[in-house]
Amino acid sequence: MQERLGLGLIPGAGWRAAQITEIAKAAEDAGFDAMFAAEVNNDVLATVQLMGEATQRIMVGSWVANIYLRHPYVCTQAAAMIADLTGGRMMLGLGVSHQPVNRALGIEMPSPIAALRQYATAVASWLRGEGPVTHLPQRPSAYPVPIYLGSLTSPMVELAGELADGIMPLWWSAARVARSRIWSERGRAKSAGKPKLQVALGLPTFIGEDVAALRSTARANLGLFTAMPFFQRLLRASGFAAEADQAEQSHADAALSDRVLDAICLIGPVTHCRQRLAEYRDAGVDLPFLWPPIDVDAARAVIQAFRQ
Repeated sequence: MQERLGLGLIPGAGWRAAQITEIAKAAEDAGFDAMFAAEVNNDVLATVQLMGEATQRIMVGSWVANIYLRHPYVCTQAAAMIADLTGGRMMLGLGVSHQPVNRALGIEMPSPIAALRQYATAVASWLRGEGPVTHLPQRPSAYPVPIYLGSLTSPMVELAGELADGIMPLWWSAARVARSRIWSERGRAKSAGKPKLQVALGLPTFIGEDVAALRSTARANLGLFTAMPFFQRLLRASGFAAEADQAEQSHADAALSDRVLDAICLIGPVTHCRQRLAEYRDAGVDLPFLWPPIDVDAARAVIQAFRQ
């Protein structure tokens, strides 16, 4: 049985609608199993709808939809409509985004875990057709919509284990994936009868022979994330204390040391990157998805390199 592989994109970095649909078609043609879009300077559910309309087979989903930007009822109705449009190929990733991003939009997030619990619970309820009558009685989604939570920390993984179908972490090493089983099992123990929590992991992917140059490209693409407190704490929790110190001092390049990049990215020749994918799968990743540099040409190159 062929192992599953996805593609994750940040199309809000200047992509046009035609480019999103082009890459979605190319990913499907190349044998990818799923395609995800991040909510960064875009409406991610509109983006997912574009991807779904452009394809016939692959799963499409949000990586992740910022819960503070839309009412859970509106989120549910959009997700259900995309699921109906695609014949059940919709995966709904939900998350809290980041303090600097939400602050810039005038959004406060005093209790993100509590907010995500409440939101995910409400969305699941609406998807079942439950909830108060508005103009008309509620109706369940025509197709199941699996809910994944954007989870960087152990409490978020435990919450997903309790409530969700899966998690969508990033910046995780294979070792952290293996450790996360304990956290997900703690959550699952609170909700008997649920199947194994699925792990869909976004992997920054930089393909080529010149590893030094690729690391420079990785730092240019990932550096802005080091300013986010969630990622600073994740570095520290992952055993990169010195790099976390550098991130907190706004030294992005130093925070993304060679050992950090080698732990959280796929960097180097395709054969090496495939070996790393195998390590992640062995650690417990069910659906790894490749996260190329942000421009369209880089996405094309990664699709071609991993054509099935």
